[in-house]
Amino acid sequence: MTAIVVLIILVIFACKKSENSYEDESYVKGKAEIYVDESLLPIVEDQELVFESKYPKANIKLIPKADSDIVNLILQRKIDIAVLSHELTKSQEDKLNAIDVIGKSTPFCTDAIALVVNQKSSKTAITVSEVFEILKGKNTDVQFVFDNENSSTLSYLMQKANVKSLSKNVTALKSNLEVIKFVSENYNSIGFVGVNWLLNPSIELESTIKEVKVLAVGESIQKAIKPTQSYIETKEFPFIRKIYLLNYQGRTGLGMGFASFVKSEVGQRIILKSGLVPVKIPTREIRIVKSNKKK
Repeated sequence: MTAIVVLIILVIFACKKSENSYEDESYVKGKAEIYVDESLLPIVEDQELVFESKYPKANIKLIPKADSDIVNLILQRKIDIAVLSHELTKSQEDKLNAIDVIGKSTPFCTDAIALVVNQKSSKTAITVSEVFEILKGKNTDVQFVFDNENSSTLSYLMQKANVKSLSKNVTALKSNLEVIKFVSENYNSIGFVGVNWLLNPSIELESTIKEVKVLAVGESIQKAIKPTQSYIETKEFPFIRKIYLLNYQGRTGLGMGFASFVKSEVGQRIILKSGLVPVKIPTREIRIVKSNKKK
């Protein structure tokens, strides 16, 4: 009988502990999973590394996934925090609001979609209209390569081109890394990747990147430009997108803390140094020191 009583007490204690499992979490302490659009992973990894070094009691796990998969997980209430290249639609927000789930969207930088070709390709530029025509199924030897069928990159370009279904000219792989590797081995392909993959490559990617080059893009070949930081900032490069951290925790936690960090002076400086464009250009202090030396 005593054993049964002890067992009941342990079960009650475990339930209470489960109910209060968030007690130890704060803006800068605890554990959190953040689901990241795979095409945006490098810039979020940079932020996570600095955040955790600044706040040692914070443990953030980044989980890369396809854009539409992440959106579905949010709507199914299986995840709370995500980094995407767009906000949820009004109808999606309405679904969450109907079950009393209110989120916060934090824009923190602007990214671009880079078009890469094999280093030995004679092609150096492409027009926006040519990109759209190939997406629509134009008869050509050129093969467009994207990270996956549910990719935000592919979705963005299809919306721009007003295309509803994939043409024979489009190949979907599994990641931005695979896209870059594919292009490095195939002369007639053009890969579409988040520019942050090229600006801050991993050790695994460094040697492969040397085998590809970035195309200039424009309304005409004469006006084609590459996705440099300055052209992303002025919005002259045609394929740019704002990056958001979406938080549906509904409580004080690491989601809020990380969102505050990426928008802070330190977080925005990380983005500036990465080659992307922060939502707010960090200030730069200049100190003038007067010399006491007499001539």
